[in-house]
Amino acid sequence: MSKIPQPARPAPRSARNTFAQAAATTATAQPVASEPTATLPDTPATAAPSATSSATPRQRKTASTPAKQATEKKRKAQTTDILLSLEEELKDRMVAALDHTRPRTGIKSQQQFIRTAIDQLCTKLETQYNNGEPFPAPADEIAI
Repeated sequence: MSKIPQPARPAPRSARNTFAQAAATTATAQPVASEPTATLPDTPATAAPSATSSATPRQRKTASTPAKQATEKKRKAQTTDILLSLEEELKDRMVAALDHTRPRTGIKSQQQFIRTAIDQLCTKLETQYNNGEPFPAPADEIAI
């Protein structure tokens, strides 16, 4: 056998679990501060990359902006993620309706379309079955 040492093998990649990612995101999300952080006038807003740096532009960008911070800025306040599965026919129907009515409704995305549909159906059911008042939250299950 050779005296050359075996190279270290990389750790196996874990399978992507969107439920775990969503749970981790909502569990670690913190409320946004009401006052913006002030920066010193001497410090530049963005640091220019060093000419002598051996890192690629992508590596410099990744090192300077954490991914978690970027996702928190995109997330709307007080939101929660849900997983929604639709039949292909219903999805195609939604896309067609959205595309044909966009100029009249102002709804520009599928998420906005779904949020609007949920809001309208909840309002209809509250009007029909609860005198226009929001339904109370369901009670927690009782463990016996």
